[in-house]
Amino acid sequence: MKKYLTMDIGGTFIKYSVMDPNYNEEYINSVPTKEDPEEFRKQLLRIVDEVKESIHGIAISIGGFINPISCENTDFSVGKNFTSFNLKEELSKYSGLPVSLENDSNCAALAEMKLGAGKECSDMCVITIGTGIGGAIIHNRKLFRGRNFKAGEFGLCLIKKEKVNGEYFYVNAPATSDLVERVSRALNKDIDGTYIFNNMDNQLIREIYTDWLEDIAILVGNTALSLDSEKILIGGGISAQKVFIKDLRDKVYSIYGHLKDYTKIEACTLLNHAGKIGALIEYFNRYGSEEGIYEGN
Repeated sequence: MKKYLTMDIGGTFIKYSVMDPNYNEEYINSVPTKEDPEEFRKQLLRIVDEVKESIHGIAISIGGFINPISCENTDFSVGKNFTSFNLKEELSKYSGLPVSLENDSNCAALAEMKLGAGKECSDMCVITIGTGIGGAIIHNRKLFRGRNFKAGEFGLCLIKKEKVNGEYFYVNAPATSDLVERVSRALNKDIDGTYIFNNMDNQLIREIYTDWLEDIAILVGNTALSLDSEKILIGGGISAQKVFIKDLRDKVYSIYGHLKDYTKIEACTLLNHAGKIGALIEYFNRYGSEEGIYEGN
């Protein structure tokens, strides 16, 4: 049975493993992501070296606007380490193996559609909430990428106008990092997301969280209205907080009452494995598999 190196490349960590065609993992590891482009490139080559004797291909999930054919990354919101090199060309030349590249949220959506909370859906959306907000659209059980490979970039949507020092500016829906920053500033100490959910009895934290939640709910509701999907699946580390999913669902339905009858809002179920699984699904969509188990969708 062939095996593949799967990498989920984020701004903070690179999570990687060796995976078989049934999405079973071995050699699971992670390393902090290098910010310098050349160091980042060398880091990926070192990861390939660790497992190259046992793999037959490389499947990558990464942030950005990814052309799935050329694998060029044209994102303007991520670091230069993500956009300075064509990773398909670099890694293929170095390893002599086929390489696929896909947007991280698209990978999460592919994984959830095949093995997770979207298994029974024809149409669904994934919204990932973390350092930033990402998203993906599945239509007729196929990824909808858009003409410029930017479909589903919900985090770039503007949801309201604010006035600061006499000037108006438009703002995006705030990610988990924004919530953590607001609470840290209010408490005058560094905290993390877990601290917030463990201290919801603090009135100040509750007020900041409620305000933040409303902005997320507006984004989710507008997405549901625009695409009329069966499900909106919420990913990112915060999706593991059951109280957050309940609070978000309640807030969305309180603002957009009619959605309750036909749009489900649920957490993604594959968590940290989704990016790597989705990367391999895209690899098989691109190249097929010798075993013939998972060719296409």
